[in-house]
Amino acid sequence: MSSASRNIGFAGLGAMGFGMASNLLKARFHVYGLDVNPKALADFGDLPGATSAATVRDASTNQEKFFVMVATPEQVDSLVFGEDGLADTLPRATILCVLSTLPPDYLGSLGGRLRQRGRSDIRLVDCPVSGGVVGANAGSLSIMMGGDMDTLRQIEPELKAISAPGRTFHCGPLGSASTIKMLNQHLAGIHIATAAEALNFAKVLGLSSREAYRVLMDSEAASWIMGDRGISMLNADWSPKSCVTIFTKDMGIVNDAAESLSFPCPIASVAHQAFVERAARGHGRDDDSSVVCNYEGITGKVVAEVQDCKAVHLSVKPTAEASAITFFAQDEMPYLKNLKSVVPCNTGNLSSRLDSLPDGSIVGLIGLDDQYGHLALSSKYPGIRFVDCQVVNSHDFESVQVLFSAQDADIMSTMQVVFPPEIKLVPVDGPFGAASAMFLVIRLASLIHIAAAAECLSLAAASGVSTQLVYDLIAGAAGSSAQFRHGVPKMQKGDFGVSGLQMGGSFSNAMKELRSLRTTQLRLGFPGRLTEAAYQIFKGVNRGLGDGNNISTAAIVKFWGPADLNKERSSAEAKL
Repeated sequence: MSSASRNIGFAGLGAMGFGMASNLLKARFHVYGLDVNPKALADFGDLPGATSAATVRDASTNQEKFFVMVATPEQVDSLVFGEDGLADTLPRATILCVLSTLPPDYLGSLGGRLRQRGRSDIRLVDCPVSGGVVGANAGSLSIMMGGDMDTLRQIEPELKAISAPGRTFHCGPLGSASTIKMLNQHLAGIHIATAAEALNFAKVLGLSSREAYRVLMDSEAASWIMGDRGISMLNADWSPKSCVTIFTKDMGIVNDAAESLSFPCPIASVAHQAFVERAARGHGRDDDSSVVCNYEGITGKVVAEVQDCKAVHLSVKPTAEASAITFFAQDEMPYLKNLKSVVPCNTGNLSSRLDSLPDGSIVGLIGLDDQYGHLALSSKYPGIRFVDCQVVNSHDFESVQVLFSAQDADIMSTMQVVFPPEIKLVPVDGPFGAASAMFLVIRLASLIHIAAAAECLSLAAASGVSTQLVYDLIAGAAGSSAQFRHGVPKMQKGDFGVSGLQMGGSFSNAMKELRSLRTTQLRLGFPGRLTEAAYQIFKGVNRGLGDGNNISTAAIVKFWGPADLNKERSSAEAKL
């Protein structure tokens, strides 16, 4: 590579652009940086190998490659077509790589406008990125690439300098990468709003938001966004890493694309409004995680907790006391086979069974219909010592976890020897009923996530892109979630059966849990906007489903009708 070819122009030294340009410097490229923010420009100029450019001409003169990481189409237009812009200053045959998240049709029109300006020689490619500020700083982004493959190969060293190994994907012609990025942002935006709804709901239920965050991230409710933005919510850190206005734009792109296809996006529409509301209140420049303030302003419960809630650690008690626990369980579950004294039960006949027990009995309640309402039992039966148990999937769906809470620490400790060692026990801090409250929070996020995954996959099919490419890319990007990774392959195959160890996976259970969530939210005056949107989708599918006991929640994809959800990659879609 010649010394000249190691010179790069780079416009946009914002939260992500600065990290990306810095990683290009670390790869020993000489970067001519350009930004409207004088401080960002000065800070960049202090880095070894960097040159701060005062004008577009200074940044682009003699460059064979120019990278753009600005926020909006208007900013790209100003950079390219403004007075003394790139259309006037780039040398012939320069590669112009647009890294920004932009509407898919904008990239196509940009190429046409360059031709109208007599600059058909400029080789335009779109390479939107995913991974946030953390990925930009670490050089571990995922990159979607649209355009001529030969041109893209010429910027392969630069793209590798800012991406994780194996995370560059050729999506097809110009504009196709922006379509895939739009789908990633569809999920990322929904997951930000979901994290806000879940963590504030946890506080309304009387749980520690920090404990809820830890439990969520180890469960079927985990998402990349929850892990990243959840920390900002817990710390009330609204310093902008990705502004609210970025997602008013990105979710607007999603909904505009859906509108052009007459495609319903109920989950994305509600999430979009969360960002619009936050921006309308004058907080558009705050970090996007600040949408949690929308909920806090209504409920009066603040998610941020200064002191970390320590995980509950229990000492093991003798097995004699453990053997005295009688479990009342609603369902036949594989993990129950090693438990003694398991009594089949449901909410309707629970009272009659408890009436027959003597004072001093220890009763474990597992997976009853009304996960929150049975808290009244402790006052109705003061002589019985209760332990509250709920079962959820792990984040990889390879095992199950038992959440539990009790009236006293001794009972909590005995639980360690009740369940077989392959079952992970998750004690939940708080009184009897805290585990059921945590269960509601997990299912809130899980069911919104599976609805969002189905909406995304169906929008991908409607947009004509490879659903397999969408899965391969998003599963390792910012839009990923446990539900996406587990549910989308089932949707693609039309495999809607419920696996043996999968907990809460049936459509019937999901409907019961959503009704319980709605009842609880209405009783507490909680604005469960995404919960309600997910419920309406589930209800729409449930009408024509028949018996949902043996059908998994992946069947929610039926809401969007029949479609080719198993479209493989074309020969034009590959990794560099």
